[in-house]
Amino acid sequence: MIKLLRASLPAKRRLTRVLALAASLSVALGLMAVPAQAAMICSGAPAINLCLWIDGQGNNRYRVHVGIDVHMSLAEAQEYVDDAGDPFSAVIIGSAGLIRFGVPQVGLGATSESGLSGDFEIVVLGSQLNENPGGQDRIRARVQLIDTDTNRITGTFTSGEIIGNWS
Repeated sequence: MIKLLRASLPAKRRLTRVLALAASLSVALGLMAVPAQAAMICSGAPAINLCLWIDGQGNNRYRVHVGIDVHMSLAEAQEYVDDAGDPFSAVIIGSAGLIRFGVPQVGLGATSESGLSGDFEIVVLGSQLNENPGGQDRIRARVQLIDTDTNRITGTFTSGEIIGNWS
């Protein structure tokens, strides 16, 4: 049995090295520019979780989806839902902070788990995401929370950056 353990130690070390190499490659590849076909980033923050993802649809068209959860009480979230008008406004911005296009709201909800949630989606041409011709594009989502009773912006949230080449 001791011989078996000794023989398996080098195998375990090799397996550990292979797994470490695979992990380091996945981290290195994750830091590189993502392909324009499918990219996603979420903040994962406890108070506000904001996600942006872009999926290639073929023919130089991309589905851009933004999702947000603003954690608050169910009663407060329901107040936003019940008010007239949309409590969220979403736009896509480039690296300089300039608005590329708006993203229409397709879903709104209030739950005790997530608070106030909104979903936004649009299909655009690659040229609408191409903010840096000949180079890499840096795209973010910006979402504003609006109290439609007072017409006052109560929060502005910006997603992490997706880097791609949408030409």
